[in-house]
Amino acid sequence: MTAAFVYLLLVAALVVRVRMEGGSRPVPTLPGPGEPVWLVRVHHVLLLLILAGAPLERLVFPGAAAGRAAGAALFGSGVVLYRLAGRALGPALSPFVEPRPGVALVTRGLYRYLRHPMYLSQALIAVGAPLTLGCRLTLALAVPALLVLTLRTWREEQALARTFPEYARYAAETARILPFVC
Repeated sequence: MTAAFVYLLLVAALVVRVRMEGGSRPVPTLPGPGEPVWLVRVHHVLLLLILAGAPLERLVFPGAAAGRAAGAALFGSGVVLYRLAGRALGPALSPFVEPRPGVALVTRGLYRYLRHPMYLSQALIAVGAPLTLGCRLTLALAVPALLVLTLRTWREEQALARTFPEYARYAAETARILPFVC
């Protein structure tokens, strides 16, 4: 398979939503008071620039051959983690930092092992997507994307601690981003 075909498949797996029979459509949510909407926007713009920028860069430059297989592995792992984390979140899934009103703290699925598997998946995608096509210029966008994910993780930890009294115990027992590391 060519790198471009693998990239296309992974982007499709990332963005195409499949609804199971009998499954309900998630209720859209609006930002609550104090929501750092600017942070959410920067986060989404950076990921969009990475996903759209890599193929555009590839049209102009041939791309480096080294690292493409590793990039595809990172990108693919990120997509799988993203889907699993989203499924575990269920109705708690939100594009915002503040938790959705009325939902419980999610500690099942990947959240049994990691507090932020969704952000880990996005970090893998941010690094892996450009590498899959050999795009070193677009890969540079992974640096600000990772910084934004770090800030977002910090802000979300604060919001979860404010919202859920049991969060401190959960945080003490569960790794933040990488299992057995941090």
